[in-house]
Amino acid sequence: MKNDIEILLKLRHNIDLEEDATLAEMEIESLIGGDVHPVKDFGSLSVARDCASELNGPGSPDEFVRDSGVLGYIGTVTAEELAALIERASFVQNIYFTLPVGVDEHSFLNSLRERVGPVVHDVRGAEKVVVNAVPHYALIELSDPVARRANHRRGTRRKLDALLEALLGRSGDDLLRLTEKAIGAKNTTSHLTHDIHYYKAKFFPRLVRAALNVSAERNDRDSQRVIDNFVGSGTTLVEASLLGMPSVGIDIDPLSVLISSTKIEVLNRSPELVANQADSVLGILDSLDSGQASLFSDNEVSQSDYAMSFPSWLMKNSNMNEEKAEELIRQINIVRRSLNQAGLGDDPMLRTIMSDAIDRKIKLRFLGTGVGRFSLKFTKASIPTRFSRSLRKYVRVSEAIDWLKDTLGITFADAEVFRDDTRDLRGDYAKFDVLLTSPPYLPAASGRESYSKARAASLIALGMEDAESVNDLIDGSVGAMGDIDIDKDSLTEDQRDLVEWLENDELREIKAAPTARYFQDMRKTFNEMRGLVKEGGTAIMVSGKQSTFYEFESREKLYVVESAELLSDEAKMSGFEVEKLKDVKLQKSNSNARPRSLDDYYETLIYLKNPEHTEPKTEAEKSKRAPA
Repeated sequence: MKNDIEILLKLRHNIDLEEDATLAEMEIESLIGGDVHPVKDFGSLSVARDCASELNGPGSPDEFVRDSGVLGYIGTVTAEELAALIERASFVQNIYFTLPVGVDEHSFLNSLRERVGPVVHDVRGAEKVVVNAVPHYALIELSDPVARRANHRRGTRRKLDALLEALLGRSGDDLLRLTEKAIGAKNTTSHLTHDIHYYKAKFFPRLVRAALNVSAERNDRDSQRVIDNFVGSGTTLVEASLLGMPSVGIDIDPLSVLISSTKIEVLNRSPELVANQADSVLGILDSLDSGQASLFSDNEVSQSDYAMSFPSWLMKNSNMNEEKAEELIRQINIVRRSLNQAGLGDDPMLRTIMSDAIDRKIKLRFLGTGVGRFSLKFTKASIPTRFSRSLRKYVRVSEAIDWLKDTLGITFADAEVFRDDTRDLRGDYAKFDVLLTSPPYLPAASGRESYSKARAASLIALGMEDAESVNDLIDGSVGAMGDIDIDKDSLTEDQRDLVEWLENDELREIKAAPTARYFQDMRKTFNEMRGLVKEGGTAIMVSGKQSTFYEFESREKLYVVESAELLSDEAKMSGFEVEKLKDVKLQKSNSNARPRSLDDYYETLIYLKNPEHTEPKTEAEKSKRAPA
């Protein structure tokens, strides 16, 4: 098409907050290189009326729209920008436009389908061609609720075919009810491999994807390389890989390294292999769990080879005793035996799913008091049952991933994960166009210092730690509790004010030293980060906007810590340029997470630039071997 095309973009109906709509607008404008205009009433738009008259069900502009606020955007795009929107947009459910009947609309639509796949539906009238396009990410997100509701592998493909037909607005009654349930799902953050393991405080995938799309505005989108130096559960790597961006992840926690690397590996594992592995393991597991086979038969590995114990601090909890511990270890050993008898004891996907089953059975939540207090409860389903359910689900998830690759032509970019300390990197890393990460939050007002400790049972079961060594991992993390050597004189005035306020508060004094250590650790981290980012490259750090201390009885605010500003000040001291701070409001779905907070909760995206043609800031940085 020689002329620009006016399009209407309908936002996903499950966008609850206007801040997310603003983030969507920022992403869309970066993809098209121009402005778009918000729309709060589709009825006044001729393109919406034209499309509503020709499209049925969920694919119509009138169906599955947001309840209020901005419903979508109007903009003008080139053919290339339209294709990029379909391939990359994170928050859009449908893209509508009309074309005049003429001589080139056939070739235009055919070439568009050749690039983006069968996600474009057109209805020809006497004078206009009505067109509805479904962005890839809408299908990717919605593949999860469809896979969850499928009964078997082939059923997954049939249901995904029906989903696409419904979103395109040409569906009949076949599977329409299931499709509408999937489209109506409020939570769509578990697509692909994002939920292979429970992980507290992880990134929202849409946020990551949008940030990567926006950062690509200044870089070559087709060759952009990404690193996450606090990789956690690997959300950045999955979303970068999906966008065709090679990536690297770094984390000090061995379980995080396993989870994030597994998420990438499973994206490229064939559904046939996953199904065969599941059949092999589950046949043995069902037999062991039902008691039909001896857990420690004479011709198999002896019980001593499966010996494990829980740390003493866990055994002292009032909800734990020797009998419960023995039963939990028995359940863990059933799963481990099934993996080993199937010859798959070292398989990362199966080990990750086993770890997830343990974490979801043994619910440990540290209370953020700084003295190691935690709550402990056990969910009803057994570890073998949870493992079996998750593995059976991943047979369907693997089929859904394969359907997405076949239908959308997706090729996942390479990603690697390394265990390293981001404060003092030992690896030889290349330079990256974009660093996107979320460091641990300030320990002054959170229980963040015990995330690893909450996964102690999994770390021990996987053989990564034992009952004695598991605490060393916590003591070595950023801003951790424990033996601490701090230098208050090295802190900025605002940092020192916070530490001294904590020292003078009887209830919070225990967090003063870890908070000082946190700032020292982050200073080292920022210096290392500059060595990872190309000159002129971008670093995006996601942080809590504020930490607020309250008086326990009256809920009066006592002290407000501008967490994001403190981090941006550290970034500047390391030599980064702070380009902007973007606040994003979060939905507070868990009232227990902030029981004394009456205010809204925001995260902040801190956009940094590594300046061009600058000398390293420190002698240590100058002497560090340049990454290859």
